[in-house]
Amino acid sequence: MCPTRADEPEGSSGRINGRILTAQSLRFPVGHSSSCRKIVEKHLVFQENVLRPSEEWSSRGTGWVVARVAEGTGYWMQNGVARELSAGGGVVLAFNNTGRLRASRLGNLKLEFFSVRLQFLNGLLTVAEWHQLEIIPSHSDGQFLCFTATEPVGQKFAHIANQTRRDGLTMRCALLQLWDSAVSGMMAVPTAADTAHTNKLRERFRQMIGHMLEAELSGSSLGELAGQLNCSERHFSRLFREEFGVPLRARQIELRLQRARQLLADSDAKVVNVAFGSGYRHLGLFNAMFKKRFGMTPSEWRQANREEANKTEIREAGNSK
Repeated sequence: MCPTRADEPEGSSGRINGRILTAQSLRFPVGHSSSCRKIVEKHLVFQENVLRPSEEWSSRGTGWVVARVAEGTGYWMQNGVARELSAGGGVVLAFNNTGRLRASRLGNLKLEFFSVRLQFLNGLLTVAEWHQLEIIPSHSDGQFLCFTATEPVGQKFAHIANQTRRDGLTMRCALLQLWDSAVSGMMAVPTAADTAHTNKLRERFRQMIGHMLEAELSGSSLGELAGQLNCSERHFSRLFREEFGVPLRARQIELRLQRARQLLADSDAKVVNVAFGSGYRHLGLFNAMFKKRFGMTPSEWRQANREEANKTEIREAGNSK
């Protein structure tokens, strides 16, 4: 857990023991600052930022973020509460988090962080894991998790930060493992009470889904899935909707479109090849489904994504000066 003391409430350097500080007690309102940097989302890329005294940093993106204070002191501000982050401590943030990190007014804060985007983990997450990670932000206590320098997450992050090489496959695997250890405690684990009233078919369904990768689900027909469970297609559809809150077909469409977006962002493949690579055999249908989901055609989305990437590079170059 994050410490809950303050070292600088308007002219004071005293410690306030055992009390979670509100933004008002620190005399700076949450969300108000003359300067606030937003995270540049780069999947599994180790990044650094230096915040000037009282400068803010936010993470309102589509990916998860794990951030660590390497030097200095700051405050994580969310829901009207400020939690102190000392050197070595940090925070794990679910996607679309609304909180902010504010550097102490006493000096600069060096921040180390990386982002994990679920849509780029296609083939690694099971159906059940993906669902659990998606619903975490819907719980107010699951939007973020603080850690200290002495906790396992803080120690692992420090080890990674001390590596001389911060790119390549080894580093990406280390960052992914760190994220996994950080979020595992935020994911719900079925209890004995949950399974006590579960019939055998539903239990087999959960076991099947718990081991099935998202990529396998998106590429399987309803008949194939029902066959694996030895039940009717109607029964499988009902079980899926009850477990995940959406129809099987809707989930498969979402997975394919997320895969398409990944291909558009990471390659120069023709749109027709992107359609085939994401499970669509008819280009017209692919274009229509993509525009319905994202509000623009695949070609328009790729162009907009590249323009945003160019703007991001310019902003980063300006911040580094």
